[in-house]
Amino acid sequence: MMFGFGRPNRLLRSPDEVIAAIAETDTAFPAIDALVSNDGRSGLAIDGAGRVLAMRLRGARVIARVVPWTALRQTVEGIVIDSGERRFGTVTLIGISALDVRRLGQPTAETLDVP
Repeated sequence: MMFGFGRPNRLLRSPDEVIAAIAETDTAFPAIDALVSNDGRSGLAIDGAGRVLAMRLRGARVIARVVPWTALRQTVEGIVIDSGERRFGTVTLIGISALDVRRLGQPTAETLDVP
């Protein structure tokens, strides 16, 4: 850490932290749900219209881009998102499966008031 600025080894630990981190970017994205990679270095969020946003940490900075659904693909390691943009690059959501992505934005038993 140089001059005491920034946060070294910043990690995202929960979907709520992914959503909060989006506010640190210049991307206006009203996320309703999110996923976080098992390594805590990247995440994926969805809004009410079904758009997806990929995000990654670069040092203490958060970088985010809205990507098309077709940019997501399943690999053995997890979900890989190829933004098609050289500056943003490719993001891997380690330990996240296609089923996890399909559940994004879906109501849970807690939100449905299931007895």
